[in-house]
Amino acid sequence: MSGLFSHSSAAGDLPAPRPPLQAVVTVPAPADHAWAGLTEHLHLWWPADELSRWGDDSFFDLEDNALVETSAEDEENVWGEVIEGRPGQWLELRWKHPGSASTTQVRLELVLGDGGAADTAEPTLVNRPSESTSTVLTLGHDGWTTADPQDTYDFYRLFWPGALARYRRFMGGS
Repeated sequence: MSGLFSHSSAAGDLPAPRPPLQAVVTVPAPADHAWAGLTEHLHLWWPADELSRWGDDSFFDLEDNALVETSAEDEENVWGEVIEGRPGQWLELRWKHPGSASTTQVRLELVLGDGGAADTAEPTLVNRPSESTSTVLTLGHDGWTTADPQDTYDFYRLFWPGALARYRRFMGGS
């Protein structure tokens, strides 16, 4: 009786999940300044030389609830659409991959550090009173499956730590 149906189970056709990508960085700034550097001044530290449709001459900005790249000819590409967030604390984006219908999720979360500890410091919540002068930014890039190209997954595995290192340098870290 098992041969009654000519097609296999649809559940067996689903791609397997891949582990989320994660990166953490501590910046020597209070949370409000760290948030402004991350969101309002993104164009000053974003590594367009590594992730851009048009190269170094393009401009990246968070505008109209999206991370948008604008070329020198005013062409626009949306890299990520804001799904939800809490200003000053966290932001979640639906991340788009060029040349693919695939999307993943990028979550950026800020928490107060302990005043200059390493990136592995145990943080406290942003909305809790603190004397902290450092902020920890945690990035999680999730939603990957084996259907996503391996080279794209590998690219972001290396890209995010480098991008956050540029953010840390922009915010005054070494």
